[in-house]
Amino acid sequence: MRRIPLLLACLWAFSWFVAQPAWARGIQYGQARAVVVRVCDGDTVVVDIPEFPDIIGKSIRIRLAGVDAPELRDPDPALRRAAQAAKAAMAALLPPGTDVTLQNIRRDKYFRLDADIRVGDRDVATSLGLPPVP
Repeated sequence: MRRIPLLLACLWAFSWFVAQPAWARGIQYGQARAVVVRVCDGDTVVVDIPEFPDIIGKSIRIRLAGVDAPELRDPDPALRRAAQAAKAAMAALLPPGTDVTLQNIRRDKYFRLDADIRVGDRDVATSLGLPPVP
């Protein structure tokens, strides 16, 4: 008798974890002002969002929406060099302490935070000239 409620609870938990990223991807969370802490790679930065509580607004990784820069740990040396160049370009545009605006904040298919990042009136993705994700 006790197995049925346990089984139902397990099925509910499993379905929530599987389905949640699918419905969460479509939600946009608006915009927020942020301050760059550091650049991780050519398409990811760590920011502080002062208007959010520290637990959700301190040292938060944000992926640059619509951009897929090469990976720093790629086995191909040419792609690693391209990744270093992309990171250097991002770091030049977004040094620590830079005030940015995160627009169209949302979750991607891996449940990471994606956003359009703007410095003043400039879109970072456009400024970097990185290829859009298909």
